Amino acid sequence: MRGVFVQNGFMDSPKFREPGIMLRRAADSMGVQLDILPNKGVCPPIGDRKSLNALLNDPDFVIFWDKDVRCASNMELCGLRLYNSSECIRICDDKSLTHIELARRGIPSPRTVMSPLTFLQDYDDLSFLDSVPFGFPMVVKDCFGSFGQQVHLARDADELRELFSQGYRPRIIQEYVECGASDLRIEVVGGVVADCVRRTGAPGDFRSNCTNGGVMSNHELSDEESELAIRACEAVGADFAGVDILTGPDGPMVCEVNSNAHLRNLEKCTGRDVASVILGYITGDVRS
Repeated sequence: MRGVFVQNGFMDSPKFREPGIMLRRAADSMGVQLDILPNKGVCPPIGDRKSLNALLNDPDFVIFWDKDVRCASNMELCGLRLYNSSECIRICDDKSLTHIELARRGIPSPRTVMSPLTFLQDYDDLSFLDSVPFGFPMVVKDCFGSFGQQVHLARDADELRELFSQGYRPRIIQEYVECGASDLRIEVVGGVVADCVRRTGAPGDFRSNCTNGGVMSNHELSDEESELAIRACEAVGADFAGVDILTGPDGPMVCEVNSNAHLRNLEKCTGRDVASVILGYITGDVRS
């Protein structure tokens, strides 16, 4: 069996190379050939299956570890099976779409307001911020972003307006959930929880991301937390995903669903090889 791992060709750093290295290591141990290719190397004409197969040598599956939805969609149009699908990637990449799908299925998540779209200009009227139906502090997130780097805490109306005066970007505003700067990262593969850690933010930071100085520790999942993570993956159509869950006064709720969550920190914390679980699920699905 042979597969292709597609990653972003413009993010060439050790951190971004790690998932491909880990999955190819798992593939080697299973006798599966897994070639690593950049998205910039798989750009045939739209719908040109012959050209794409010439580039990829007709693989049995594609692990698409990027957010290039257009590239993923074209590969599917050319008849390839992607893990995850382009639709899953599209939903997970846009935090507003993620929360729409969670709400559609009645999955608890923080109360969320989407910022209105404006064309070709920044906001000239911020009065829509006055109608946000919850109090301060509020969490403001860019719809497109990773590693918590586009996540901010607005403590009052002035800080909220300042964030929205810094140039237009699609954003969501969320009710702040007091959880001690801590959350759960639950990796779900094929509808089953494969690993879980608790993440705690750096001192003075309300975010829990390890990239920003947070730390991981082992966590024993409750049935409710496990079921919630699995339902969240089903909601976005994910074959595998890292689900972030907050545990606040009203119980666990889904914060985000990551279709291409990094795996190295999980492995360092728990010692479990989630890459092998992902590859085992994919190869079993292809054979079935």
